[in-house]
Amino acid sequence: MIDHFLIATIYTALIVMLLSASTLFAFHKSGDRSRIILGVIISFSVVNYIPRLIKAMDGIFQGPVLSVPMLSLALFMILSYTIYPIEVISPGWTNRKRLLMLYIPVILILSFYGLTLLFGVEYKEYSSIIEMLPHFHDFNVAFRLFICFILCLPIFLIFYIPYTRKFNNTDRTWMIVYVISGIIDVMTYLLILSYHTKIISIIYFHFTMAITALRLYMELIYRIVDKNVTNEEIMLASRDEKNEMLHNIIKDENENYHKESNLFIRLEKYMIDNQAWRNPNLSLSMLTEEMGTNRTSLTNEIHKYGIDSITTYINNYRISDFIFLLNKYNEMSIKEAFYICGYRSRTTAIRNFRTITGKTPTEYFGRNIMNLE
Repeated sequence: MIDHFLIATIYTALIVMLLSASTLFAFHKSGDRSRIILGVIISFSVVNYIPRLIKAMDGIFQGPVLSVPMLSLALFMILSYTIYPIEVISPGWTNRKRLLMLYIPVILILSFYGLTLLFGVEYKEYSSIIEMLPHFHDFNVAFRLFICFILCLPIFLIFYIPYTRKFNNTDRTWMIVYVISGIIDVMTYLLILSYHTKIISIIYFHFTMAITALRLYMELIYRIVDKNVTNEEIMLASRDEKNEMLHNIIKDENENYHKESNLFIRLEKYMIDNQAWRNPNLSLSMLTEEMGTNRTSLTNEIHKYGIDSITTYINNYRISDFIFLLNKYNEMSIKEAFYICGYRSRTTAIRNFRTITGKTPTEYFGRNIMNLE
């Protein structure tokens, strides 16, 4: 009876994971990587559950072999699940360099493991943590227990990532809930490593399904980005004639703005309605996809309004937004304001500010804001 229940549980978990990943892929937005990242990670679980289901259907119930590669794979998956909240909290923060640094613990563990094998260290096979504990004084056991200990640590990385208190893709409550769910996920995994029975396996799969459903809810329903600054306020933040002209264009109620001849009006409406410039990954390709046009047409359209490139167009919005934020929120630091506006490099942001305004931020605002970190 319990064998059939275990098979049904694994099968249900597989379906839940598959549907969750498919939903995230189907409802992802252009330029929003968080849902793609979470969908890919959940897909890894789908791939992992398929052989488990096949073995269970064949009547095979094999306990885990607590090897270093297996624990390293578990750490890799936990780190991967950490990438998603990092992308939510700070879109674009995880570049190739930081992604490599994130996985360094896995690389170091496997490298050290390889060296120990070269020096003749033998790793005895154990099927549970409980079975290992009496031998904790042995190096090969202590090493694996250490890996088990650090499995809970990666989830706390999300509190290290730069967080903007006023403008963000989520809030502190979301972060705390995700951390708690992540800890529960790891603890249930450690439970199955400690007491690998069919009952514990069933409990583990039910917890996994519940946590996946919670993450899906948190991404699709709970995590709504509040627009703390209204569209009109953003436009009024402008300090030059160009943005005043754009404000007047958007303010004009033109029912035919969907026509190709009014491509620029559609572009402006999209930028303001979505505060699109705050996406650090915003590019010409993304905008052409949103406008349903091609790169040449969109580039030619902005040229008609005296804008030399899409990069200049986006930077104009970001700098206008930056000026508005520092004027409205005196306590906000230059670093935070630039980050909110879509910049991930302070040097690039200051260079663009000077190019557009002809001044440094300190010169422009008449006060020393450069040290407000």
